Amino acid sequence: MHEPFISTLSLGQVRQFQRFFLMVAGIVGVVAIVATISALIWQTTTLIALMILDWVLVVGLLQAWAQARSGQVRVSLMTSFIALLLYGLAGAVILPNLAGLMAFGPVIAIVAMLPFLSGPLLRRLLIIAWIAVIVTMILGSQLRLFPPVPDELEMLFQFARVLEISAILLLQLWLFHERLILVITQLRQINIDLQRERASLQERVAERTAELKQALAEVERQMAEQSRLLAENERQRELIRGLSMPVLPVGRATLVMPLVGELDDDRIRLAQSTALQAIDQTGARHLVLDITGMPFVDTMVAAGLIKLVQSARLLGAEVTLVGVRPEVAQTMVALGVDLADVATAADLASALRRERVGV
Repeated sequence: MHEPFISTLSLGQVRQFQRFFLMVAGIVGVVAIVATISALIWQTTTLIALMILDWVLVVGLLQAWAQARSGQVRVSLMTSFIALLLYGLAGAVILPNLAGLMAFGPVIAIVAMLPFLSGPLLRRLLIIAWIAVIVTMILGSQLRLFPPVPDELEMLFQFARVLEISAILLLQLWLFHERLILVITQLRQINIDLQRERASLQERVAERTAELKQALAEVERQMAEQSRLLAENERQRELIRGLSMPVLPVGRATLVMPLVGELDDDRIRLAQSTALQAIDQTGARHLVLDITGMPFVDTMVAAGLIKLVQSARLLGAEVTLVGVRPEVAQTMVALGVDLADVATAADLASALRRERVGV
């Protein structure tokens, strides 16, 4: 994945970057003024060359500041790096005895760029700076192109270079401290925002939980109500079934059970259980099954009626079938239903008279 050459800078960091160049240019300007005064007093080739070198560095740093101000951050970084690199190399040639201090030029440039560079460009510049330090030391030890300066001036320039390098490094540390404080402040603000978001999230979760609990309670209430309605419906169905299969006592030992409507398998079993329970509970000896209200009788219904007759006999009761309409009788004969063992009567009154006579 491609890495960016310049790290992402905020507006405040760009302004800090511009301020750094301006301050470094001011520090180098002070040294350039000292070199200018020295060149005017002693007027040697070495001092004039050193004066020109210092002012060239000032101009280069001001150029980098102007480039940073116009938004050309990468160009300004490269300008400052090249200016400090050439300053160290040229300074080692002009003042060989100060080559060790001049070698700090590219190092200072790298230190200044560390917060702003990233990726492969920083690695390349580190290698170039390391090579430049070696070349600067070699030039200072091998070349003698300018006449030496007096010892007292050399001490002065050495003292000025140490102050210059120290001021630039301290300035960089101060700017780094400012940036660190800014980052810490931003992190604290982010932490505060996260705490607020967490509290808000917990509040929303609590509200949502309360809503879910309320919804769950409502669902449970509806389920309980539904269960109650289902139970009530079942009781009503049982009541309707009981009313649809009534067993009516018409005497001390006689029961009448009218069957109305179509009989399916469930209603046949209900009729059987209802009739047998009534016979058992009352001790009746006669059961009259009135099928006047039945539209038809098929094989299944006939078989169920025969089973009811047989079960009633096992309980000691005789069954009489009444209300057989002509079309029902024809259907039963056509189906081959054998009712030879079942007593029949034309209507309910005839069956009841027969029961009284029998009694």
